Amino acid sequence: MFSDIKKKIRRKIELYNFKRNHRGLYVDGSLQLRLPKYISCGSNIAIGENSKLLCWDSYNGKKFETSPSIIIGSGVRATRNLTIQCANRVQIGDNVLIASDVFIIDYNHGNSPLTKNYLDNPLNISVGGVTIENGVWIGNNVIILPNVTIGEKSIVGAGSVVTKSIPAYSVAVGNPAHVIKHFDFEANIWIED
Repeated sequence: MFSDIKKKIRRKIELYNFKRNHRGLYVDGSLQLRLPKYISCGSNIAIGENSKLLCWDSYNGKKFETSPSIIIGSGVRATRNLTIQCANRVQIGDNVLIASDVFIIDYNHGNSPLTKNYLDNPLNISVGGVTIENGVWIGNNVIILPNVTIGEKSIVGAGSVVTKSIPAYSVAVGNPAHVIKHFDFEANIWIED
């Protein structure tokens, strides 16, 4: 019981220091952080309740060659239950809108069936990480997997699983997510692909 109290106090102090170091960051006390020294935030950011920003710089006792990095630009809004798991780099641009229950990860467990269980495999850390460019809108329950870029001002529809990059000014939906529209600047409208 005493160790639980110590953990809660340590977590509150960690969250307090994180908020103090990132002025203009609006979060409630439910935000969970792991290795916040690898997380940087711009200004005027709101992250909803029960969200998690989790960095990993080692796995199964082995330190990674490079440090992880979560970078969140200015003006980002995340409704609630955002989870970011990072072992390399997750970068979110300015003015990104993230709906509820979004999951972003830049690594995967190894898939060798020769180990006792898959947790015993080393992590497969993506070289490119995850990049979400400026002005993107990500719908509810979206999953964004390693090695993708979501281009500027794109929209990812609710429930989509992003497994490959999405070009700028596109609408992508489905599992796996695929482009169904792009913005035509001459006609000033979204055009179906």
